[in-house]
Amino acid sequence: MSGYLHFLRTMGLCVLCLSLSGCATSRSATEPVAEEQPASIATLGYVPDCSYEYREQVPHIITDRVGYLPTGKKVAYIKGDDLNKDYRIVTSLGSETVYEGKLKKVSADDAAEGLYIGDFSDFNRHGSFRIYQQDVGYSYIFNIDEVSLNSIYNEAYHTIVSAEYSDTESLIYTLGNLMVTAQIYPNTYTNTGFIKGGVELLMTQQHTGSGAVYGELKDKATLDLIAREASLPSAEATVDTESMLSFSATEAYAGLLAQYYSQYAADDPETASEALRAAVKAYSYIEKSMAQTEDVSSAFLYAACELYKATGQLKYRNAIALYDERTAVSAQQDRTDRYDYTFLSDVAYLSTSYKTDYARCETLMTGYSDIAGHISSSSDRAHFYVQADIKEIDGDKILDNMMALGLVGYVLSGREYSGIEANYLHYLFGLNEDMVNYYSESPKEGFVSLNSDAVRLSKLIFALGGEAGL
Repeated sequence: MSGYLHFLRTMGLCVLCLSLSGCATSRSATEPVAEEQPASIATLGYVPDCSYEYREQVPHIITDRVGYLPTGKKVAYIKGDDLNKDYRIVTSLGSETVYEGKLKKVSADDAAEGLYIGDFSDFNRHGSFRIYQQDVGYSYIFNIDEVSLNSIYNEAYHTIVSAEYSDTESLIYTLGNLMVTAQIYPNTYTNTGFIKGGVELLMTQQHTGSGAVYGELKDKATLDLIAREASLPSAEATVDTESMLSFSATEAYAGLLAQYYSQYAADDPETASEALRAAVKAYSYIEKSMAQTEDVSSAFLYAACELYKATGQLKYRNAIALYDERTAVSAQQDRTDRYDYTFLSDVAYLSTSYKTDYARCETLMTGYSDIAGHISSSSDRAHFYVQADIKEIDGDKILDNMMALGLVGYVLSGREYSGIEANYLHYLFGLNEDMVNYYSESPKEGFVSLNSDAVRLSKLIFALGGEAGL
């Protein structure tokens, strides 16, 4: 850990830490909906007027679809006007009342008229339950246990491990997120075999001569063909090797393999040393290409930061300075590309044991603290304990914000933001105005499906790291 991180932890870095507790919830197959308007028959003749009118069917009791941690904050929202304030928690079959509570009206001036909240955080019994309120009926079934979040975590990991990867960067980005999750949340489950296997696979994708990396993952037969073609005169070759190489993938490759060295050199010295050599070779290709362009990307920064963390060599520190000269250094830049390595770069820079630039570290942490402060200050119970404008934010950005919260918590060596991270998870898992579980259900317009691909799942793995398995 760098002296700067030690300074941050010593001084406390008094960022805006309005810590909000988690709200987890769930729902049951018997959820009541708004009453249907009965069909009316317009005539008694042989030609009826079939104009049936129904009210929109909307759930009344809003809960997290995954479940609650026994020691976490537990709330549910109930829609309705002039509701009786009493509610009960009953067993899943409704045969036993296990908890009684009082609803509180959510302030109408927060655009939440007709919305009530029930807080049952003091109810810690394990099991499957439903909420009952006499005016609206029963909720969907929800669980209170330590297992539910872990199940999602393990399921997401299984999907990542079994996914088919075609482009090189999707595998690099996924592995990078998994490794940084293991770094920041060391008590969570990490499939080190998959990470090592992925790194070994990537090392076969490096062009022997140049050190560059193929943009699409090649099987052994294709790689053998490329190797044979490379020895032929260009007039006789049928494979255009150069067109298969990707500059951005090569940058990301250098970053990932250096990251593997830093994280696993002690446990896997042979593979880690080979990975570092491959990373250095890839960076040599990058250096030669940089002379022909002024452009620098987040993948270039990733390579420079991870190689500096792994070796401490001045040229990589200078490369970081070059990136800063050509861009405006800031935390969590707007993500215009599918693969943005800014977060991975910043974690590497802030956790290196070699000398860092104090002003740069301060700028990074100020940026992340501003993100955390905005999320914290704009969150209230009228908006499910998440920021008020969350409906305008897509699912990727929500996950990015959760990763920012995790980094601030890591640097501060505390759990000041864990409650806010939990609120985000509960929102995504059903505690939202549409009662949609964005992990397992088709999301509404503007939100990505969290289990749609390995890249997003690797972000979710990080987001779950602060809650699942701890």
